[in-house]
Amino acid sequence: MKAFTYRDYIKCIHTLRLNAVFKLAEESAKYNLKEENKTNKQMITSVLKRHTRELANLINDFLDTKQKIKYKDLIKYDDNYISRKYKIDKTKLIYKLKDKETFFLIKEVDKLDNIVLYEILNYCISVMQEWNVTNKIQKENKNITPIIIPIIIYIGHEKIKINNKKNNRIGDYIFKNYNINLDYNLIDINKLSTKFLIQKGTMISYMMLIEKLKNTKETNQVIETIILNTDNKNKLNIIKDIIKSNDILNEEEKKQLLYIIDNKEG
Repeated sequence: MKAFTYRDYIKCIHTLRLNAVFKLAEESAKYNLKEENKTNKQMITSVLKRHTRELANLINDFLDTKQKIKYKDLIKYDDNYISRKYKIDKTKLIYKLKDKETFFLIKEVDKLDNIVLYEILNYCISVMQEWNVTNKIQKENKNITPIIIPIIIYIGHEKIKINNKKNNRIGDYIFKNYNINLDYNLIDINKLSTKFLIQKGTMISYMMLIEKLKNTKETNQVIETIILNTDNKNKLNIIKDIIKSNDILNEEEKKQLLYIIDNKEG
């Protein structure tokens, strides 16, 4: 897995002495978030928020992990400083491994450019700063330092436009002129086949599949296939919510799919 390390953090704070640029970037990010929230209901993020098991499935199935992550070891990172600073951003999640200084930063986006990457860089720096100030372990043992695993779930259907100077001046300026690289783990749903996602059989893989096909005529057929492959009552309830809020299905299709779920539940 690609990670933002404590060494990366030290490099950033010694290199970037640009408070005005950071402030401008945050204002730009707020505007983009408002636009993003108008068009994207963040279905995948919603599932990950409610079901830690699905977050573990995401990490284990879609990232190159050396050992499996147990869902019981994932703790939501509710730091007041971070939450207050980025309270407008409902599209990101931060989790921590129990008894380890390993953080997972997850962000679902329908467009990916240098502004998004710059937002994530800001998140990583902020988490490191707060850890550095509040964590007593670091003072006792300098060998223990945190790492952050940035995960971007790309649900857009356009070609990814990294280094587009016209639209992403802030991020482009920082990354190019200050020789800063942000290593992140990209999950591009467009590159995942329907067969692969169904075979995984997890709720998060089903969500990715529905997102991938949400603008196609296959949506109804895919959701029906998922229902028939699902016996877990909690998962069926999640699928019910997805059907009810789906913008592609008409009322008759929704009614038929909900009827299939009712029959499965007996």
